[in-house]
Amino acid sequence: MKNICIKVVLLVLVGVAIVMPFGVLAQNNPIGTIESSISVGAGTVDNVVIADTLVTIITTLVNWFAWFIALASVVMGLYAGFLFITARGEASQISTARQTLVWAVIGIAVAVVSFSIIILTKSIFSL
Repeated sequence: MKNICIKVVLLVLVGVAIVMPFGVLAQNNPIGTIESSISVGAGTVDNVVIADTLVTIITTLVNWFAWFIALASVVMGLYAGFLFITARGEASQISTARQTLVWAVIGIAVAVVSFSIIILTKSIFSL
């Protein structure tokens, strides 16, 4: 009973993490990349750091991180499928394939959440 409850809770959390960005992405950006032309403030004083460059750098880093994690997760999912196909009934290799597939799904969820956090933050703060 305890294992079923844990699996249901994890399934609901992953489902929410996957579905959550659809409402935000449908507004401006259906592909999932973040625009780099963000104008937060204008400052040309010598000793003032312009916020536009900082926001651009952060969004670029998050984009690279999310795309890397998503690509690595897809590759790991393909590897898990290969392990399932070549298992030939061996319990240890099947359990390894299952664990690899679970971590690949978690990686995809992390990539989706990282896109949605930035997009939600931009929409909340009107950046």
